[in-house]
Amino acid sequence: MKKSAAAVKGIDCVYLPATNTEESAKWYMDYLGLRLRRPVHENQAQLEISPEQSIFLIKSKEPHNVNYMEINGTEQCVLTMEAENFELLYSKMKDNGAHLSDIEDNGGCGLNFYAYDPAGNKIDIWGGWPK
Repeated sequence: MKKSAAAVKGIDCVYLPATNTEESAKWYMDYLGLRLRRPVHENQAQLEISPEQSIFLIKSKEPHNVNYMEINGTEQCVLTMEAENFELLYSKMKDNGAHLSDIEDNGGCGLNFYAYDPAGNKIDIWGGWPK
């Protein structure tokens, strides 16, 4: 097969399970500064990262998250978000009691930490490429 340009333009929306859409939406707004696209519905919350990117929180029947175990036994997440002000965000989240990992230094890949939303979804918060 001949190599050609990608048939897709980007990722528009990520769907994450939520036990309580209102509580989870508040977490994403308070900690990550996301904005509601429309009022929270008991079964769904639509949050805007940018006009082109969204996170939809979908109420699940049972408590559930999207984390999985890598072959080496490490819990893996499905989403990495780049922070505008990495150190400030970490301090704010830690000071307000968010469930976080310690900051990791990944050398040429930069700094990151993991945050867990109210449903237990593990989110990789990344500081961007080192300068």
